[in-house]
Amino acid sequence: MTDHGSIRLVPDGETGLRFEARFGSGHATTFDSGAAAVAPNPVEHLIGALAACEAMDVMGILRKKRIAVSAYEVAMSGERAEKPPRRFVAIELVHRVTGPAVPAAAVAEAVELSRARYCSVLHTLDPALRLTHRIETLEG
Repeated sequence: MTDHGSIRLVPDGETGLRFEARFGSGHATTFDSGAAAVAPNPVEHLIGALAACEAMDVMGILRKKRIAVSAYEVAMSGERAEKPPRRFVAIELVHRVTGPAVPAAAVAEAVELSRARYCSVLHTLDPALRLTHRIETLEG
């Protein structure tokens, strides 16, 4: 499978940099930087892509297990190196799953399956990246 697309500069009249990425799927997204930014920068997109990839895996697994989920959120935080290239050296994802009697063990298993087998974004990143997961199940 091959993914393709292009990215082009969008003049913003400021000192920042704004790019629009278009993908073979027909979808588009904006990358931005500077004081007048209207969209996430590339590093924010990266941590968001990791969280979204895991979240989609986890929800798919929980649905297959017929576990009712009324709300789901992944809180993301990342620690970056101080010197260029300022890569992520550590990321923490906190999976918050809400539903009537959601079994924490089922959520933990789904997160582990995503981490170990399914999340292509994670498996694209440097294996030396310290990635931690926390799980919170809430009644509701």
